[in-house]
Order: sequence, then C-alpha cells, then structure tokens
Amino acid sequence: MNNKIIDFIKYKGVVWKIPLASALSWELAEWAGSKHPYLAPLTVILSVQLSLDKSIQFAWQRVLGTIVGVLFTVWITPLIVTDGWSIGLLLFVGALIVTWVKWDHAILVQVALSILLVMYFQSKMPTYSLDRIRDTIIGAVVAIVIHIMLFPPDSVHKARKKMIHFSDHLSNHFKQTAAWINEGCPANKTQALQTKLQSLFQELHQATTELDKAEKGLRYNPFGTQKREALKPLTQQMELLRSGYANLVDMIRVFTKWSESGDFAKENQQVWTRHVSELAKLIQQWKNGLDEPGTSSTTTSEYTPQIKSPDHMQNSLYPAVLYMNAEQVIQDFQRFTK
Repeated sequence: MNNKIIDFIKYKGVVWKIPLASALSWELAEWAGSKHPYLAPLTVILSVQLSLDKSIQFAWQRVLGTIVGVLFTVWITPLIVTDGWSIGLLLFVGALIVTWVKWDHAILVQVALSILLVMYFQSKMPTYSLDRIRDTIIGAVVAIVIHIMLFPPDSVHKARKKMIHFSDHLSNHFKQTAAWINEGCPANKTQALQTKLQSLFQELHQATTELDKAEKGLRYNPFGTQKREALKPLTQQMELLRSGYANLVDMIRVFTKWSESGDFAKENQQVWTRHVSELAKLIQQWKNGLDEPGTSSTTTSEYTPQIKSPDHMQNSLYPAVLYMNAEQVIQDFQRFTK
C-alpha cells in the first residue's frame, strides 16, 4: 500500500499539484491585495502540464500575453466606446501586433483574452487590470515552483518504459520473422508481417518522442543532474534500437526478394531461421538492462551469437547488398514519377 501511495505522489503529480498550487496562489493573491484572487489559480490550472518544459512554456506565454493585452487595452479603452465592433477591432489589432513580432499562437490567445476581459470589466471593476497582471504572475510562479520543487515529472522514467516496451516488441518481431523464414517467406504472410512492422515503427516514434520530451524537460530542472546523467545512456541505447529496427526492415526486404527469386533453398531457410532467432534472443537479453536502471544494457558473454558470412561469399557480399539498396531507392522514387 505504501509503495502505491509513493508511486501515486511521484507519477500522478498533476492530480495533487494543481489543487495545492491553486490554494496557495489564491492566498498569496489575496495577501497582495487582489480583488480577483481567482485569476491566480486560473493561471495555475492552465500552466501545470504533464511535462516541465510545457509548463514553463505556457506559464511565460500567459504572463507575456496578459501583460501585453492588458497594457494595450488600458491605453486604448478611454478613446473608444465598448461595443462589439470596438472589441472586434481591438482583437484584430492585437492579433496583428502579435503576428508582426512573430510570437507564438498561444501568446496571441492570451493577448486576445486579456483585451476582451479588460474591456468588459475595466469600467465595472477599476482594479481588474492590475489584478489580472499581478495574479497571473503569482499563479505562474507558484505553479512552476511547485512543479519543479515537489517531485518534478519523471520524464526519464516514461522514456525508459517506452523503450522497454519497444525493445520487447522488436525482439518478438525478430521471432515472428524467423517463423516466417522457416515457412519459406510465403507471400500470403508477407503483408501481415509488413503491417506489424509499421506498427512497430509507430512505437519507435513514440519512444523517440518521449526521449526528446525527457531531454527538453530536464533543461529547465535545476535539480535534474542525476536524471540528466541517466538520460545519456538511454540516448545511446535509443540509437541501437533505431539501428535494430532499420536492419530488421532491410532483412525482411532481402528475404522477400530471395524467396521471390526461387533460389531460397530449404537449407538456407533453416540456417537463417536459426540466425534470426538468435538475434531475437540477443535483443531480449539486451532489454534486461533497460528493466533495471543503473545497469548497462549490453549483452554479456553468456550469449553472443556468432553470425558471419562464409569466406567464399566475402567478395560478392558487399556488391549484392549495394545492388539491393540501389534497387529499393529506384522502386521508392519511381512511385511518384509514373
């Protein structure tokens, strides 16, 4: 039970950080003299994102957009009447300004919201403009401080889980490929294998994206030194997974061509069934290092498959592979020229 509570606190921070930061920001806004303290927790709710870099990005965008929108509206409001056309005109001018300085769309949204709300509330609540700027800053600061100080999002943990998931499926796909080879690479099962390969590519993309998020998130975490060190080997291991996937794709393509040629003898099928099965075991063993943080994801001498081309094939090996790759490039690009 205690482990579940600890895991909940560590990995479900959004659930409890938003209420905590909202309550604290409300109290700070009231202490600072705000008549609209709800604006502070509103910023908290919007700013606390699943990743630290997204939280910081949204927080500063909201603060900047709010300040620009409020100051612009306060300056122009005494010169115009408040009606639908005036609001539309100011929103248009505000959008033009944001576009001109090439700010992000999220800033444009915050500028527009500030223009609309300040125009409406300014005449009824004279303190609204100041409260909006001050409370937005309070909410943003509280949200980011709590997000960083109290169990910051463990993006490295998420990236590791994605990589473990992918490496397990990569190993399984090598096994399925071995079974397909053992049957002689039948054409009626090739499409199913290719479909699974596409799904595997999506998993690889998700794992890569999660690792990128982890790297970006740790840039803004002053207490993330240990996590940054843990991320370095993960980055190297991700390169191995990409390489493993790319080699699997190439091998399936070669086996398909070999089978279509009619020269894929039963003896060769048996040899390569064993070879590809050994590669599956190798990847599965390598994955065990990912399951245990702090250990190296490298294979030990307990299992090291010996797969080398026979001596009599050495002279023809490289040209054969190059011709195969050149043919694939031609086939790929001819699709768009016919």
